[in-house]
Amino acid sequence: MTLNEFGSSNGKTVLVTGGAGYIGSHTVVELIENGYDCVIVDNLSNSSYESVARLEVLTKHHIPFYHADLCDHEKLETVFKENKIDSVIHFAGLKAVGESTQIPLKYYHNNILGTLVLLELMQKYDVEKFVFSSSATVYGDATRFPDMIPIPEECPLGPTNPYGNTKYTIEKILNDLYNSQTDLWKFAILRYFNPIGAHPSGLIGEDPLGIPNNLLPYMAQVAVGRREKLNIFGNDYETRDGTPIRDYIHVVDLAKGHIAALKYLDNHENKNKTGICREWNLGSGKGSTVFEVYRAFCDACGEDIPYEVTGRRAGDVLNLTAKPDRAKEELQWQTELDVEVACRDLWKWTTDNPFGYQLNGIESTFASPENKYNARFVTIGAGSKFQATLANLGATIVDMKVDGQSVVIGYKDEAGYNCGPSSCYIGATIGRYANRIAHGKFQMNGEKYNLTINNGVNTNHGGLGSFHIKRFLGPLVKNPSKGVYTAEYMLIDKDQDTEFPGDLEVDVLYTLNVEEKSLKIEYHATVDGKATPLNMTNHTYFNLNKVNNPYITGTELQVINDRSIDVDENTIPTGKIITREIKTFKDEQATILGPQEPKYDHCYVVDEHKVPAGPDTIKDGTLTVVARAYHPESKIGLEVSTTEPSYQVYTADWLEAGYLPRQGFAVEPGRYVDAVNDERYKRCVTLNPGETFGSEIVFRFY
Repeated sequence: MTLNEFGSSNGKTVLVTGGAGYIGSHTVVELIENGYDCVIVDNLSNSSYESVARLEVLTKHHIPFYHADLCDHEKLETVFKENKIDSVIHFAGLKAVGESTQIPLKYYHNNILGTLVLLELMQKYDVEKFVFSSSATVYGDATRFPDMIPIPEECPLGPTNPYGNTKYTIEKILNDLYNSQTDLWKFAILRYFNPIGAHPSGLIGEDPLGIPNNLLPYMAQVAVGRREKLNIFGNDYETRDGTPIRDYIHVVDLAKGHIAALKYLDNHENKNKTGICREWNLGSGKGSTVFEVYRAFCDACGEDIPYEVTGRRAGDVLNLTAKPDRAKEELQWQTELDVEVACRDLWKWTTDNPFGYQLNGIESTFASPENKYNARFVTIGAGSKFQATLANLGATIVDMKVDGQSVVIGYKDEAGYNCGPSSCYIGATIGRYANRIAHGKFQMNGEKYNLTINNGVNTNHGGLGSFHIKRFLGPLVKNPSKGVYTAEYMLIDKDQDTEFPGDLEVDVLYTLNVEEKSLKIEYHATVDGKATPLNMTNHTYFNLNKVNNPYITGTELQVINDRSIDVDENTIPTGKIITREIKTFKDEQATILGPQEPKYDHCYVVDEHKVPAGPDTIKDGTLTVVARAYHPESKIGLEVSTTEPSYQVYTADWLEAGYLPRQGFAVEPGRYVDAVNDERYKRCVTLNPGETFGSEIVFRFY
């Protein structure tokens, strides 16, 4: 997927209520692909924030999220105050037919009151376009009327369960509100039938909390062993095989139907001076029995899953098949994906995510003020003998624990990481350009660039556009095998947001292996437009004896090579490589770090005779151990490996923002100091369009 695969913004922001849920999340994908910006509100009662994190990676867009209940007027009004909302797509609501018959009061309170609060705020903030997620359940048993199967919009309404009644009531509210101001409101009421399937990427899908209420997710959980068998509610209906008939619609088709409805309202607003309140059926027009869908899913997963026929379920009706002619004619929309495709996509989602968004060994908290979900801390390997906590602000390593002992320094909340250069880049991904650029100047393809000076007479660690203060998208968290966890972050760094040329896309992939006690970092990047200098690293400060001493005193350190880039009084390279006093792997003894000495802030080379031929050092496939550290009191050791040609050793003799000098040390693999201005090294820090940047760092503890 390229930087420009998703459409650029048309300046319109859509509030998506229930956007973390099944249909809502798929609709957000389609909205962004069609140029809309999105804001999601969800109380997460039957959904997970993980879907939003995945949406960010999938769409390559930041998606503002508010954890709020629609019934909470004060919290919901914050959304309208902080965002210029153009229109609303309303999914949020309780939606299980069977459950609604057991707890009807909860359904009426949640679904109707939440909608009323939402409409009141729309009225207050002059938001007039509203797409409502209604349901075919408003029709009830359409077979009670002659010639009403398939079901047209003109079919008399008559829900048979509390869930359907709430949808029916909301439709009446919308009609009454429209009739009160026919020149103002623009309402699209979408009555859809049975959504199934998942996004073809396998990144998002249906993940009901608790026992699934719908056929396909229940079958999927049986197929992966989470449920014993499928219950089929009745085989004595007057159908071709005795099971009820439903109009099953691929969720991607359904999501596109919402975009079609929203565009219809946009066009109506442009062409007419009146409002509109109109209903459309979204369905395929083809009914399938439960057994037919069962067969299609078994074919998709390659085995027959066990089932048992039980009695009819309260509130179920014989046949719910849509007549979607109105949507085809007026919205220019129709389904394109059939039941077989939906079952295949569902099976991909299920096999890639057998437990949905819920993963053991993953914990997350939000470190932003007022629960605004800006800085999110995610712990991978939680509860294990080795775990890491990461943040999306700077794609930062917040903490690493070895056998329960924290071995790095970090902050507990967003404020610590959001204090600009004085944060000392603690734990952060560094870019676009790690280390120093002399006098903040460089040339790229004959064009001269000047950067803001922030380090003596030089620009350090990316200058004003430093990655450590940028909010990365995601993460996409996975547990691919036992004891192995991954967290993938993404950053879209446009040239207008930085002093460097080109639109850059960066992927930062963390892989934690509990048994090996290792954390691997992979950096990948591509650029569009213009070539850019690129040099990325991680700036974690280690203290292997942190539990006993806040300082690094007593740490034993050895490196692969004592050959280092020589610099002048302004820390600008002289062009020479010199020998510095530091213990290497060849020495019997290690360098012992004392309370003040020795002091290191030097760039050491791995092999001065071997320079990377281009910006992707992973291509060589060679991981080299460049540094080892050990503390005899904690008995914890650290080994740093990398594909990079050099590494900065820093004993943190300058620290601010809550820390004092020598409370940590850093080993930062990367490219040479000021390589962009050195013809020997410039090629390995030059990323051209069509090329890939790649590097790898591994922290392993022993």
